[in-house]
Amino acid sequence: MITQNASPSFPSTRRAVHAFTLVELLVVIGIIALLISILLPALSSARQSAAALASLSNLRQLGNGLVMYVNENKGFYPVHAFPSLPDRARTRWVDATYTYMKNTEVYNSPNIAQEERPRFDKPFNHTTTNTSPTPSAYITGVTKFYGGYGYNWQYLGNGRTNTANPVAFFAKAGANIRSSSQTIAVADTNGSKDGGTTWTTEGTYAIDPPLKSVALGSKGGRVSDAQAAAWGGDFGYRGGSGGILLGEGGATTSTPGDPARRSTPAERNKKKVNVLFCDGHGEGMKLSQMDDFNGDGQVDNGWWNGKADASVR
Repeated sequence: MITQNASPSFPSTRRAVHAFTLVELLVVIGIIALLISILLPALSSARQSAAALASLSNLRQLGNGLVMYVNENKGFYPVHAFPSLPDRARTRWVDATYTYMKNTEVYNSPNIAQEERPRFDKPFNHTTTNTSPTPSAYITGVTKFYGGYGYNWQYLGNGRTNTANPVAFFAKAGANIRSSSQTIAVADTNGSKDGGTTWTTEGTYAIDPPLKSVALGSKGGRVSDAQAAAWGGDFGYRGGSGGILLGEGGATTSTPGDPARRSTPAERNKKKVNVLFCDGHGEGMKLSQMDDFNGDGQVDNGWWNGKADASVR
C-alpha cells in the first residue's frame, strides 16, 4: 500500500516583524524632546538677532534721510513735533524726514510686539486729510502709521513753547551739534509708561535724556507753564518730571526726576537699544551706557547734548 507523503514543508518566506516596545518608544520620544529643547532657544535667538539687524538697518536708512534733511535746510535739524492742528494729524519729525525716504516701513520697529502696536502707532501727516485728523476718522488703506523709534527732541528740536522755551528750537549742525558722531538722534523708545491713564500713550515718538536740558537745547518746555504747575513738578519733558537741581529756579533742595515717566530708550534688541547718531551711523548700546558718557557711574547727558561733554546739560 502506497501511502501519500505529507506535503513537504518549506521554509517560510515571511520575516518576523518586530514592533517598538514601550520602552524604546519612550526613549525615541525623549530624544526628540531633548533635540527640540536644544534647538528652539537657538532658533528664537536667531529670530531676535535677525529682527535686531533689521531694526538697525531701518535706523541707518533714517539716518540717510536725516542727513539729507539737515544738508538741505542750512544745517538745521527738524523739531520733534509741532502743536496739534485742527484739521489733520500733528506734524512730527518723521514727516519732515519722510520727504527724503518715501518709505513708511522703515519708520516701524520690527521688534514691537503686536499687542503693543496700538500704543505706538502714530499717523503720518501726509496720509491723513482735512477730514481725518483723529483716530476715529483715519482712512483704512490710506492712513499709514509709524512707531517704535523716538527723537532726541530736547537737544535737536522742540516745536512747543512756554516761558523756558518761548520760540521753537531748531538745533544747527556745528553751532549746537558739534560732535555729530557722538550725539544721539533717534533710538528705540518705550514711550512714557508710568502705569497711569494720562501718559500711557505719550512720548512714543520721542526719547528723553536722563536729565532735562538746562543750559543747552530747548531747556525743557514741552508742556505749558500752567500745565506744569498743575502737575506740581518741574516737567522737563512731556509725561515726566526732569527733576530740580539745587538753586534752579530758586530751589533750596534737589529733587530727582521721575524715571517711570521718562520716554525711555527701549532695550528691545537682544537687551540693547539700537541708536542712530547725528552723523548717520547706527549701533546697539546698553541704556546704562547711553546715560553715562564718561563711565563714572553717574547719569549725564554727554551722549545727548551735542557736545560729547558729560559736564553740561
